Amino acid sequence: MTIGLCIPQGAQAQREFIAALDEAGLAGIAVGEHGLAPRLTNAMLAESDARGFPILATHPDTPFAAFGRTVAAANADSQTMGVLLLAKLYQIAGQRDAASRRSGADLGDLFGTRLTVFDEATGCILIGEGLLAPSVPRAHSLRTQRPSLFFVEEDSALDGFALLHLAQVLAVDVNTIIQEAMGRIREGAAAVELALNGRKEGQAALLEAWGGTGGAFRAVVTACDVALRVPLALALAGIPPTLTESADRIVLAVPVHELERVRTILGQLGTTSGVSAEHGDVADLSGAVAEAMSEYHNAQARQEPWREFSGKQVSLLARSRTEAEQIIASVLGPLASDEPRSVSLRETLFTYLDSDMRWNVTADELHLHRQSLVYRLDQVEAITNRSVRRTKDLSEFWLARSAWKLLHSSD
Repeated sequence: MTIGLCIPQGAQAQREFIAALDEAGLAGIAVGEHGLAPRLTNAMLAESDARGFPILATHPDTPFAAFGRTVAAANADSQTMGVLLLAKLYQIAGQRDAASRRSGADLGDLFGTRLTVFDEATGCILIGEGLLAPSVPRAHSLRTQRPSLFFVEEDSALDGFALLHLAQVLAVDVNTIIQEAMGRIREGAAAVELALNGRKEGQAALLEAWGGTGGAFRAVVTACDVALRVPLALALAGIPPTLTESADRIVLAVPVHELERVRTILGQLGTTSGVSAEHGDVADLSGAVAEAMSEYHNAQARQEPWREFSGKQVSLLARSRTEAEQIIASVLGPLASDEPRSVSLRETLFTYLDSDMRWNVTADELHLHRQSLVYRLDQVEAITNRSVRRTKDLSEFWLARSAWKLLHSSD
């Protein structure tokens, strides 16, 4: 605001004057009509129009203080609205349930935008719609236990101040969501491991995780090149993540009523999966896993995303004598021969499996010292290139044991 003493004379000087004010970041200029300002040239007005830089002529009876009060009142209204918006934000944050926390729709409605928060390592969407986040060039980091990012729609009217407070609320929500999901994943993995080892507490834990809907289940063996992506996706979808994950494959125990949802999610994740027949007793989990493992290998060979166990079962694990012979050759290798050393090691392995992997029981059954048993099983591992301590390898050993029973019923 000026009475005009700072305005230069002449068209070119006035043009440069407007340019300097605009480039300095001023919003406009108010010139008092007190007779002290030089004549405003057409060149000056043209420069103002070209830049969108307003020039306001004020009547002598309108004091500059009136402008100041008007601007201050406008800013006060804006600040008041901002404070009310933040108050509403924290009110909503304190009243949310798990479903609204996961959707983020209430916060999005408050700010007039769609919110999406995703886990950086797996790409799984933690807050918002969908399963995996797309590639986002402008995502904001959140201060969370696991690195996570969030983005809003490009046309969002969120200012930096509101964005800061929104990020704080989202960080709290994300930590809660992640803690709950990881807790379910750990509990499910522990239950599956125990159940695979024939432990009744593991079987009971699986039934509890399935909501007491009965013991009917199917095993699924799948693979994903991103660690934790499958468990986290299932946990976020509300499916009991009763699974165990190794370096190259994942074993799931799925209640039959959740199988289609699991299939949909695994399909979206682009995995290859093998599925067992339906089993009604959780005690059959090891056998079901072996079935699923067989179909997983078949799915890989045929490049099929989803392959279910089918055909008439002539035993729990093998559908034909030919398949049983193939299983034995693939898993046992040289241990399938009649050479005395192979027979001895094979008998040790089978006794170990039949004894539910209890070392003392196995040693007593074979009349061996524990160290001798350890040595024999080490030899089994070296020959078969499989471990008697890893779940996936134990599943394959059990499959071979069951196939052997089919072909050698007197053993």
